[in-house]
Amino acid sequence: MDPKPMSIDMTINITQKAREFLQKTKKNKLYIKRMVLTECCIPLSTPPAVRKGSPRKLENFYEFYVEGITVYYDRDLIRKAELTIDTKGFGWSEQLMVTDWVIRY
Repeated sequence: MDPKPMSIDMTINITQKAREFLQKTKKNKLYIKRMVLTECCIPLSTPPAVRKGSPRKLENFYEFYVEGITVYYDRDLIRKAELTIDTKGFGWSEQLMVTDWVIRY
């Protein structure tokens, strides 16, 4: 079983497609960060962004190990019991995303 930090209990799933994408780009680290968009002075809550590599300020992230991949999770994000990372797009426009992020108002 992969080690998890004591301060947050969370299951992170990475789809086969996302693992293949990371292998293809020669990356074994990714980070999930909060995205805040301001539209006409009103902040909008959007799904978090998923980026390849390591974040600049590691102290702002929880660290997980999932099947040989290091995942950094933004400490400012809502803590989910479980989330899934997959890809969207094809070829040069393919990118990572959180597929099961639900926003309730």
